Amino acid sequence: MLHRLPSSKRLALKSALNHLLTNVLPAAQDYDRAENELSAAFAKNAEPAHWATAGQHAKRRAAEVAVAIDGLADRAANDLGMTPDTVRNAVAPYCMIDSVVRPGSIERVCAVANAYKHAGPLRDKHPVASESDILATGAGYGIDGYGIGKFGGVEVLVTERDGTVRKFLGDVPWAIAGWFQFLAAQGAALPPDEYRVCGLCVKPADPAAHTGSQP
Repeated sequence: MLHRLPSSKRLALKSALNHLLTNVLPAAQDYDRAENELSAAFAKNAEPAHWATAGQHAKRRAAEVAVAIDGLADRAANDLGMTPDTVRNAVAPYCMIDSVVRPGSIERVCAVANAYKHAGPLRDKHPVASESDILATGAGYGIDGYGIGKFGGVEVLVTERDGTVRKFLGDVPWAIAGWFQFLAAQGAALPPDEYRVCGLCVKPADPAAHTGSQP
């Protein structure tokens, strides 16, 4: 984990913070909306032929938000004079929501982004082998952690090289929460507002800032 950065480096992180607020969060909203549309299509008719188009749309939105999130590593690496992989490794321990960690979320997001750009096969460092391991399909029971993603129906799933199946609706908010916490730990000036992604709070409101605004 990186130590807190000097002021000159913290100012440089404005590029990453701006990308997070103006590009990553809207892309996450688009993905969440696409997952809701997929659920609505499945609820209307569970035959795959009926919801296949909505499934492809959700998969595309998943890839787009993955590219946006992973772009944070490139921006931060450029600002800090590090490699993107070094930055991703530094962000990974911060990927938690309500003190619950989600190991591998940053790595899977990176893999989905690369699979979208290059199809595959991906380099061995990625937990996913190729684009074919990212599908919009039925999760079934016992997939991923309790309360992660949808309770039923279909959603975007990521199958790792070892056969483990993960819900991308879990990876997206946990990865974004990790970036908020990483930037805060480095001294970046975050907005005081609460931010929610896929129904989960990825950054709580700053109570001191809101209390200070009261007469």
